Amino acid sequence: METAPHGLKKRLAALVLSLLLLVTCLPGALAVDLNVDAGFYFKQSRGGTCTLASAAMMLRRRAYLDGLTDWIDVTENSVKSSAWAGGLSHSFNYKAMQVGYATLPSSNAGKTQVLIELLAQHPEGIVLYDRRQPHAVLLTDYTDGVFYCSDPAGSVSSGRVPISSASISIAGASCYWYITSDQNSINTQPDSLRLEGVRYPVNLRTGSGMSVSGTVASASNSVLTEVEVAILDAADQTVQSAEAAPNVSSWSLKNLDSQIKFGELPEGAYTYMVFLTDSNGQTICFMSDFTVSSAATSTATYWTVQDPSGSKLGENVQKAVESVSETASAVEQSAWSWLGNLFGE
Repeated sequence: METAPHGLKKRLAALVLSLLLLVTCLPGALAVDLNVDAGFYFKQSRGGTCTLASAAMMLRRRAYLDGLTDWIDVTENSVKSSAWAGGLSHSFNYKAMQVGYATLPSSNAGKTQVLIELLAQHPEGIVLYDRRQPHAVLLTDYTDGVFYCSDPAGSVSSGRVPISSASISIAGASCYWYITSDQNSINTQPDSLRLEGVRYPVNLRTGSGMSVSGTVASASNSVLTEVEVAILDAADQTVQSAEAAPNVSSWSLKNLDSQIKFGELPEGAYTYMVFLTDSNGQTICFMSDFTVSSAATSTATYWTVQDPSGSKLGENVQKAVESVSETASAVEQSAWSWLGNLFGE
């Protein structure tokens, strides 16, 4: 059998792995794009409620990610009874989502780094507050070196805008609210192995790093037995890898961050892979191609719950697997051989 081209070989092997080992292989192309406004944003109802409106937008986005069908009903008024006491409470609970408060470092560089890390961990965004204005916005994401937000002030354009177009700045911000725990996320798919909030590279500038982040959770009656993060080169050879056997039900990929050094990669084409197994034998494989070059840094984040059309990602992947099931037997042996080389077996 002829050697398949680089991209095709990976796709075929991933699909075969899905069929043979009941693996859900999650390509980056299926990621939910929260940057596309599905109805997340609105303006504050009156003066002085910018923090409340921003918190409601944050909770609305989290409810959407959790797959709650009533996410659109999360509004300023619905959150007010739980969160408002003449101002936004520093700690409150709304529909099983716990919100907390914290302050930022004083230096601009320190603020920037903390906010980048927070957004990598919190796809729903955070409420960013500038006491000097005073005013708050929902900081939504950090994409291609730019912070974006939704500003509830009526004088600012609706929807997601660069922070430079908002009423506050990163330099002026002093504190923030964020979702500290989310019972809805735990309950969304209690009987499935899950991979949530995986930040992955699209293009990395030569010599610059990227933090490994994401959360892994096993089914309610199992624990995580294997977690592996790997970088493959254009020849599908592993150039960096890190693995762990957590033996817990929930675990952060940040635990492997120090072992994966994106900044040491020379220019070229690569694949980023995350491979998971739990004690029930469920397995998930996530893979996405990326490049290292002199161009600007670009990253993205994969969310597990819904794709842009609103359906479960697992269903889309299963349909894709079924559509190629007739070809699986023809490449089964080569896929097993390739996977053996991939993981060094």
